[in-house]
Amino acid sequence: MAINLAMNEGLKTSETQLRALQDRGSDRDWEGFYGKYAGVILSFCRKQGLDEFSARDVLQESMILLMSKLPGFTYSASKGRFRNWLLTLVYGKVRDARRRLRRLAEQPWCEFAPSQEALPAGDVGDPQAEEVEAAWKLTLVEEALRRLKRNPRIKPETVAVFEACVLQNMTITAAAEKFGLEENNIYQIKNRLIRRLREEIDDLEQN
Repeated sequence: MAINLAMNEGLKTSETQLRALQDRGSDRDWEGFYGKYAGVILSFCRKQGLDEFSARDVLQESMILLMSKLPGFTYSASKGRFRNWLLTLVYGKVRDARRRLRRLAEQPWCEFAPSQEALPAGDVGDPQAEEVEAAWKLTLVEEALRRLKRNPRIKPETVAVFEACVLQNMTITAAAEKFGLEENNIYQIKNRLIRRLREEIDDLEQN
């Protein structure tokens, strides 16, 4: 499948700018780079089918990865290598985001019986029906996650813990260390938001 990360002439990255970033660039250097590419990366993510929250997660993850990988990048303006390299990096994060959402949709606590109206006519083993069911289930999970993130009663930090444990498959011990919480607190957050996500999915199924 052809992939295109559209960048016009104004988005070309100069060798001077890259050298500055590779040499532990200042906050101003990174802010300039972020301002130049953030909109492009978000637009690319949306065109790849990610929702706004997942797109912003990919943007953040891509920038963090870029900061660690850029020192080893060899610049070649004639070949446009930075553009291609950045595309590969961002697309890898897009695929990671998709895998996380699919893994979440496949969890036992996330199972549900889709309404018959949502499935095309055919036998139970109809590949098309199975494909539609899987896509429908993933869509409900994505919307349920958006609802959790928009809920003013749920702190962003709580959602971050949930995403680390469930979407990124981080261990309870690692999450406790990362967020500075007791392991029991991590368990409670994970189980509480799993229950809330289940409730949101049920609500979407009933509407």
